[in-house]
Amino acid sequence: MYTVEAIGAPELGNASFVVADADRGVGLVIDPLRDIERYLHLASDLNIKLTHALDTHLHNDFVSGRRELEAEVGADIGELESGAEMTLGDITLRAIHTPGHTPDHKSYLLSEGGRPRALFSGGAVMLGAIARTDLFGPHLAVHLALEALSTLQVRLRGLPDEIRVFPTHGGGSFCGTGGRSGHETTLGHERKTNPFFQTTEVMPFLSRVLNQHRYPTYYRDMSAVNRGGAPLIGPTLPKLTRLTPDEVARMMDEGAAVVDVRVGRDYDGGHIPGSYSIGIDGPVSAWVGWLIARGRPIILAGGTDAHHATAHRQLLRIGFDGIAGALDGGMDAWRSSGRELSTFETVDVEDMAQWVLSAEPMTVVDARDEHEWVAGHVPGAVHMYVPDVPHRASEIPHDAPVAVHCASGYRAGIAASLLEQAGLKRIIHVNGQYSDWDRLFTSPLAGGRAPAGHGGGGETRAS
Repeated sequence: MYTVEAIGAPELGNASFVVADADRGVGLVIDPLRDIERYLHLASDLNIKLTHALDTHLHNDFVSGRRELEAEVGADIGELESGAEMTLGDITLRAIHTPGHTPDHKSYLLSEGGRPRALFSGGAVMLGAIARTDLFGPHLAVHLALEALSTLQVRLRGLPDEIRVFPTHGGGSFCGTGGRSGHETTLGHERKTNPFFQTTEVMPFLSRVLNQHRYPTYYRDMSAVNRGGAPLIGPTLPKLTRLTPDEVARMMDEGAAVVDVRVGRDYDGGHIPGSYSIGIDGPVSAWVGWLIARGRPIILAGGTDAHHATAHRQLLRIGFDGIAGALDGGMDAWRSSGRELSTFETVDVEDMAQWVLSAEPMTVVDARDEHEWVAGHVPGAVHMYVPDVPHRASEIPHDAPVAVHCASGYRAGIAASLLEQAGLKRIIHVNGQYSDWDRLFTSPLAGGRAPAGHGGGGETRAS
């Protein structure tokens, strides 16, 4: 009896899968990540040998771990061409050509006892969605979207409803919009509920599949990294070098980027001037890969050793190998070295609302993406999606405070740190749910307080 174990990468919105025939003591990994410890541990727990590693497609969002598995356990990483089959114990895998997300995309159909049981769909089928078709450029986006339509309605048509589906891309992945969380569904459920299966006319399908959010800039060269083969890192993560404040300051002068992985409110309370606020409570790799050039030395700061290890792992997964180390001793060490820390004012949405109504001079910056902005925004706000801040910060007046918000406070914290890098001084981080804005204006304002010194004379909530 075959078994499937999902290995998630929440910051990517992805999963990889260990497929095993425990009775025969063999298994393989589909769409493996670069850090392979968990596959090795699981293989040991299941008492199996990992004999093969397969990718469903050339990945744009992470480094494939196939070469790592080849080097460590001798896994066969040969391509399984479309239509070809391979046997693993008592199960059979057949590669099916399922283009759309990429031109050469394949899904793997698992059969046992001659009956199809499971489909490893990569991005061809997601939970409630399909993966985007525009990663190879606008000139191919429509062509690949039509291929995706054919994949759903023709290439997969003969498979039974009860077949289990294991997608690589899931909810939260920049490779697809609208997907649900989870690692397993059935083909029948998706046929009944997935809007991409339900939309069978060409123009409505194109409109749906091409209405995508922007994706991180590191995607642009990730496929080239996977084609060329990233350097091997081995079965365990390399250790981080502990850096003194003097070393960090020198490296910053030489062009290194400091990434502070604490949550936003802690960053606001005191941080290294010019650092990036990219908290471990969100997708560190996505935002580092969006904002910091590949190859630029990176120093991790703030938080715990465990936080640094998690951030390090995420960055290695996207091929950001230039981690110079981590600041030893955190902000206390930085301050003890005689260097200043910067601070931001931290407020809630209620405070921002009261401030807007006070008519005091200020700029409100909305750091959400275009889809969120057009659905509703604060009157008078300036729309500046996070990755646009370094290029447009000069539009913001320096002679009034700047309050920056997003949907929850996470992206606003990143944007606030970018505004500081651009030279703005009076920065207020609005740390709370944007949905509170709607709540405030469907009921009387209660408890809203203006930031200290900016109208109203109220006390500022900060931590």
